[in-house]
Amino acid sequence: MKSARCGADRTLSDAAARRLHDARVGGDYEGLIAAIPFARFLGLRIVDAGPVRHYVMPYRDSHIGNAAKPALHGGTVAGVLELAMQLETLISQTQPRLPDPVDFTIDYWRSAGPADCFVEARVIRVGRAVAQVQAECWQDDRQRPVAFARCDFVMRAAGPVDEG
Repeated sequence: MKSARCGADRTLSDAAARRLHDARVGGDYEGLIAAIPFARFLGLRIVDAGPVRHYVMPYRDSHIGNAAKPALHGGTVAGVLELAMQLETLISQTQPRLPDPVDFTIDYWRSAGPADCFVEARVIRVGRAVAQVQAECWQDDRQRPVAFARCDFVMRAAGPVDEG
């Protein structure tokens, strides 16, 4: 099996490169989510909402971290924010490059209750080697965010994909 080089110590299989290409070009977001085990575990969905994409993590009892409140586990909220930023960076690129997180900061503004989480991620800047992205998570009311995150990614070449 051939694989495309992805940085000095990582490779991207041809199948993964094809999934990434199909998601970027054809909007096959389910195929992209299916390729990421943690995204599958969270039940992540990508919804095109006009000019922006929203990332949705449906509520599951397994996401609860504090049963007394009840409140979602903070790691679950952080995970959906990081995945949304990484996926937004992947999807928005014209070249197949993989964003590897190198710096992640999250501000928790309130407890996330037992409800679906929605995330909007925005790519602030993409250079040859680094991308900066931010994201906001909310539940029932877009005006009452649950958390805000920022991430810096090192952009690694994913290798060529045959367009034919």
